[in-house]
Amino acid sequence: MKRILSNTLLVILLALVTELCFADNFRKVPTIRENTYKLLSISQTSFEKNNPTKALSILEKLKGTPSLNSYEKAMMWNQFGAVYYGLERIEESITAYENLLKQKNFPKALQIKTHYNLAQLYFSTKQYSQVISQLDRWFSLTKKPTEKAYALQAQSYYYLENHQQVVSSINKALDIVKAKKQQPDEQLMVLMQSSLDKLGLAKHRLSILKWMVRLFPSKNYMLSLAGAYASLGKQKEQLAIMELAYKKGYLDTERLQLVLTTLFYAQGVPYKAAKIMQQGIENRVIKKNSRNLTLLSNCLRAAQEFEKAIPPLRQAATLSDNPDTYYFLGTTYYQLARWEEAVDAFSTAIDNGLTDRRQHALILLGQTYLQLHLFARAIERFTQAEEFDDSKQIAKRWIRYSQLEEQRYNILVDNANLLKTPQPH
Repeated sequence: MKRILSNTLLVILLALVTELCFADNFRKVPTIRENTYKLLSISQTSFEKNNPTKALSILEKLKGTPSLNSYEKAMMWNQFGAVYYGLERIEESITAYENLLKQKNFPKALQIKTHYNLAQLYFSTKQYSQVISQLDRWFSLTKKPTEKAYALQAQSYYYLENHQQVVSSINKALDIVKAKKQQPDEQLMVLMQSSLDKLGLAKHRLSILKWMVRLFPSKNYMLSLAGAYASLGKQKEQLAIMELAYKKGYLDTERLQLVLTTLFYAQGVPYKAAKIMQQGIENRVIKKNSRNLTLLSNCLRAAQEFEKAIPPLRQAATLSDNPDTYYFLGTTYYQLARWEEAVDAFSTAIDNGLTDRRQHALILLGQTYLQLHLFARAIERFTQAEEFDDSKQIAKRWIRYSQLEEQRYNILVDNANLLKTPQPH
């Protein structure tokens, strides 16, 4: 902006005189007299040679000249505005440009340029309503609106929290960009998706995010797209984006890798979920705590990898001493017919105060004792399970089954013993 505001006076004068003497249907404007032109040129040269004090002194002298016509005053205030801006005296620069616009007769191109300069200056001082006002005048005068002007308008509306107008301004900017067959500005797209989000237009925001990921495939945009899919209940699409982000190395935190693990698990792909967990733990991205080890074990169990599920689950149980973890360890041993270890795990779960699954643990422990032919212990556990309303009937059936199984087993043992006993001749 500084470069634009600080164009040399000579270029401004030549451009304005050449182009605008015939503008606005041959609207006549006063001419710049030789002495005025000379003073403006000296002021400009002084400023360019880092002598702003002299530049302003000459302009002050010129301002005191009562015979200046409207065009000369306009050019004087234009020079004031540029010098003040170069000195970072923004409020004084704004005042100078506003004074320029108060003149009655000067070239339209200077008027157009000044409205745009003021819009930029007001934006730098966070006067967003004034930015919009100046841009509205600029749009009404110019024949060539630009995407940058609409972007400036959109940013101002954004700060004023008028998100509907933000979307409207950006759409106009995008139309211009499309006509030029150019790529849209990245920050403009960020602004667009943010306003659509605040307006609750999730599907429209999704379309913009997909476009952004194609144009600017960064970590933040991919994660935002995954989040947009999640908000619309499109978990499969969310998983696809998250997996792609993982392959690109973007999921570099524990939280993100656990999200991907959970998505794989929920979508019925537990083996991939387990691989993510194992890799994350190995790389020390995922902490080796009880909760994470339990999740890893659950993924392996769901993938029917029961043997592989035991080490992390055993570690989790040792770290937490949680009865629920011992319960799951017991069910895993049970699946593998490792009966003695299952007994230890179920017993520890029950002794440590298992509550939510206590009746189920008692039933499973009783069944495990049956596998070991420890019928009295099995009946004892089934009897304890009988105290729960939701397991009373099944416990009764298992007690009866245990009694019958004990009788059958004893008969088999007796018969086996008879076969071993030497028969008299």
